[in-house]
Amino acid sequence: MAEAAVFNLIKTHNKPFGVQGLVDNLQTAGIKKAAVQKAVDALSDSGKITCKEFGKTKLYLPKQDGLEVLSKEDMEARKAEQKQLLEALQAAHKAAREAEAELRSWNNSMSVEEMRAKVAALTQQRDAQATKLSGLRSGAKLVSADERRAAEAGFRAAMEVWRKRRGVFRGIWDTISESMEGKQSDLFEEIGVDTDEAAGVTYAELESRFLSAAARGVKRPRSIKQ
Repeated sequence: MAEAAVFNLIKTHNKPFGVQGLVDNLQTAGIKKAAVQKAVDALSDSGKITCKEFGKTKLYLPKQDGLEVLSKEDMEARKAEQKQLLEALQAAHKAAREAEAELRSWNNSMSVEEMRAKVAALTQQRDAQATKLSGLRSGAKLVSADERRAAEAGFRAAMEVWRKRRGVFRGIWDTISESMEGKQSDLFEEIGVDTDEAAGVTYAELESRFLSAAARGVKRPRSIKQ
């Protein structure tokens, strides 16, 4: 099997091969290097192929006896034909690459069903936004009195916790920082203290905004404790 495969490869390509070149071309047939070497030795001994030695390198090529010798004109014609075929092959390869790129693009695109689902989802989202916009334009109250009271109560509770914790921290900090040197901001940054100033907020400003917003409501809520 190996001998027939090696002989057919050399005869078909009609060019010199080294043992490794034959092994590479016969990988799909599962023929190992030892089998290839044994095959070329047998083919050389039987005279079916010719072995040429170049130092330690051996090349194996098909017998050239009895082959037609082309004229100069025929040789030029064959070369021209080969060039045309090569150009046609390159053009086919280019067209194949472009077709593969287009196919990948189509595969990455949404199907008709996916586009329909996307359109339906966007339409539903648009309708919901249009309904909300219509309510805003009509001046209707979008927040109920209960929801407003709940939000105000939550805000007041959060502000009260903030006020108490600021007071506790300030009392502790004023005591332990009496003998400390350096800027307070640098010390806070070093030990990881988050201040109102660093966060860009102030208690007084938020309280003022809350009271202003409450004043525009139906009923003014009680003030936040200082």
